[in-house]
Amino acid sequence: MLGLLALRFRPPPFHFLRGSVGWRVSRPFGAIAKTINAGTVVALIALSILASNRVGAQVPGSFDGSFALGNGKAFISFGTNTGETASAVVVQPDGKILLAGICAPTSSHSYNGNFCLARLLSNGQLDPDFDGPSGNGDGKFTLSMGGTDNMATAVLVQPDGKIVVAGSCNFGSPGGFDFCIARLLPNGDYDPSFTGPASGTSMSGPGRFAFPVGSANDFVSEIVRQPDNKILLVGTCSQAGSADFCLARINPDGTFDTSFNGPSSSGGGRFLLQMTTAWDSANAVAIQPDGKILVAGTCGGSTDDFCIARLLANGTFDSSFGSSGKTIFPVGTSGDNVNAIAVQPDGRIVLAGHCYIGSSFKFCLARLNTDGTLDDTFDGPSGTGNGKFDFPIGQNDYATALALAPDGKIIVAGYCDVVISADFCLARLNPDGSLDTTFDGPNPVPGNGKFPLPIGSTTDIATSMALQPDGKIVVAGFCSNGSNYDFCVARLNGGPFGYQQCSMDIDGDGQHLATRDGLIMTRVMLGLTGSAVTQGITFAPHATRTSWSAIRNFLVTQCGMSLPQ
Repeated sequence: MLGLLALRFRPPPFHFLRGSVGWRVSRPFGAIAKTINAGTVVALIALSILASNRVGAQVPGSFDGSFALGNGKAFISFGTNTGETASAVVVQPDGKILLAGICAPTSSHSYNGNFCLARLLSNGQLDPDFDGPSGNGDGKFTLSMGGTDNMATAVLVQPDGKIVVAGSCNFGSPGGFDFCIARLLPNGDYDPSFTGPASGTSMSGPGRFAFPVGSANDFVSEIVRQPDNKILLVGTCSQAGSADFCLARINPDGTFDTSFNGPSSSGGGRFLLQMTTAWDSANAVAIQPDGKILVAGTCGGSTDDFCIARLLANGTFDSSFGSSGKTIFPVGTSGDNVNAIAVQPDGRIVLAGHCYIGSSFKFCLARLNTDGTLDDTFDGPSGTGNGKFDFPIGQNDYATALALAPDGKIIVAGYCDVVISADFCLARLNPDGSLDTTFDGPNPVPGNGKFPLPIGSTTDIATSMALQPDGKIVVAGFCSNGSNYDFCVARLNGGPFGYQQCSMDIDGDGQHLATRDGLIMTRVMLGLTGSAVTQGITFAPHATRTSWSAIRNFLVTQCGMSLPQ
C-alpha cells in the first residue's frame, strides 16, 4: 500500500510518468483493544528501564540525547501547508543540518507546491540566521520558483557555503515539468551571480532558473558537485510514450557546460541517455575519483531491474564498464529499483533500493566490481548472495538512502510497513553484507542489525540520510502529526568507527613482526597486489588474514587505504 508514497520524492520519478501526479496516504485505522493485566504492566516497566539503560549507553542506532531537547528527533512545520515532505538532507561542515523538500497546501501535492528549506543548529533547533530571500525566515522558508508546481528533490552545500537546491517545476503545456535549480547564499538569500543559461530556459532570474532536457516532463532526482565546482543534475525525462535517464551539467555561473555532450556528441550540456527501449528512471548519481560518472536507477522491460551506467567526463558511455558502458540485472522477481549509490575507497560500487520478492517489497543491495560485474564476495545476511541480495525488516520495505562509514560498514535507511502504519527503518551491514549485530536501535529488544524507527504519530517516511564525522546518523523525511505531514529528522548514535582499531598487525596473528607485517606493508606501498603481496611469507597457524583479499579488505575498511583489487 505504501509503495504509492514514492511518487513525489526521490525515488523514483518514473511513477509520475506512468500517470500519477500526486500521492495520498490512505489507510483504514480500526480500533485496537488490548487487555493489560498487572503482569503486563510489570513487564512494560522492565522493558522501559532496559530501553533507558540502552539509550544511556549510546547503543548504536539509539536516539542521540543531545539532539532536539534530548528527544533525538525534530519536527519542522511551515505553517499553512498540509503537505510538507523533506526530500534531501545535508550535514554542513559546521555541523548544521540542512533540509530541502516540497511544501504544498494539500497533502496530495497535486498543485501549487514550492521549494522549502530548513536549517537546524547541531543541537536540532532552528537556525535563526537562515532567513531566506524575505529576510525573516528564522530557520525555515519557502522559495517560489515560478511554476504552478515546484518540487525540490536534491540539495548540496558548496565549499564556499553557498547552497544549491534542485528539483522539477511545472510551467504548463507543452513542456510540463522542467529541471529547475536555485543557488542561495549561506543566509538563504538568492545568489545574484548564479544567472543561468542565456537561452533555452523556461524561467530565469537572479539565483534561480529552469530549463527543459527532453520534449515532455523532466524530473530531477539528484545533484552532485564535481571537484571543478560544476554541478551535475540527473533525473528522468519522458517523451513519446517512454522515459529515459537524462542529465545536465552547468558551470559555476549557471551556464551550460557545452563540453558535456553525451553519447550523441551534440548535447551541449544536457541530453537523454537511453538504457533500454522501455521505461527507465535515473534516481542516483556518484562521481568517481577519476572523474567518471555513475548513474543508477531502474530499467523497464518484462520486469524492472537494477541498472547503472558509467560515463566518461564528456558524457559518453565508458566502454570498459559492463556491456558498452551499462549494466542491467535483476535482484528480485520484479519491481527492482536502485534509489541510492555509493563508491567505496577501493572503487567498488554499492547500490541500494527495493525489490519485489514473493508477495512483498524488501530492502535489496548489490555491489559491483570496478568493471561493472557483480562482486561475489558481497554475500549478504544469508551468506549466499554472490553480489546481490535482499532482506526484510517490516511487511513492505523501501530503501531510499545509503551511507558508507569509514570502517567499511554500510548503512541503509528507508521506510517500512509495520502493522497499520509506516516507520523509518534502518540496517547496518558489515563489509561482506552480513548484518552488523551491534546496530540495535532504541527498542528494548535488540535489533541485531536492522530495526523500524517510529518517529511521528502514524506514518513516517524516510527519504534521505547523512553521516556525521563523529559517526552519528542523521535520517530525514516526512512524518504524520495526526492530520497532515511535517518535515522530520532524527539523529542516532552510531558508535565508534572500526578504523580506530587499525593496527600494524596486518596478518591478524596478534604480533607486530618485520618479517611478516612489515614485509606485507612494504610490498603494498610499492604497489604490489594479489599473490605478490603474500608470496614467500609463512603465516602463523592462528593468523586471520593470510590472503591478499583478506589483507586488502582490512587495510581498506579498517585503515582507510584506497587499494586496487
